Amino acid sequence: MNAREAPPEAAVKEGTQEEQELESPAHEARTAEGQTPEASGPEDDTGIGARVTAVFTAAEKAGQHIVALAREEAEDILRQAKAEAEAYRREQMLTADKEVEQIYAEARRKANAIEEDARIAARQVGDDARVRKERLREETRLIEERIQWAKEGLVEVEDRIQQVFLDNESLALPSEND
Repeated sequence: MNAREAPPEAAVKEGTQEEQELESPAHEARTAEGQTPEASGPEDDTGIGARVTAVFTAAEKAGQHIVALAREEAEDILRQAKAEAEAYRREQMLTADKEVEQIYAEARRKANAIEEDARIAARQVGDDARVRKERLREETRLIEERIQWAKEGLVEVEDRIQQVFLDNESLALPSEND
């Protein structure tokens, strides 16, 4: 039970002897006869000390009771704060885990997009390389055909030149003997 839950009568019931005596029938009788506690005489002086002691004792007990209630309330507040802190920590961990999953998913998506772009670029480079290779083969074939055509032309030119030299030689040889 904490201070908020404690009934206000708790401290009063434990109260002082003086308060209990004031409520007693003997007190009421003295009051009815016109006697006040202060006017009772020397017997009452020793009773006053006892009453003061009883008041202090009751106040001390009430104080201890209030301190006990305050401690219980503090413990309740501490337990509640710990429970709330744990719930908050769990909530923050869940939020952090969700953020990590989202970041990871986004990173995976970006990596897949980059990988797909790289595949497309690699295919394009491969296609361009095949086209260039075919073009180079065709150019090489054309150059080889031209070389072959030039060789054949040179052979033909050589044959003609030899024919011309042979024709000129046969013409030039008889004229030297004349």
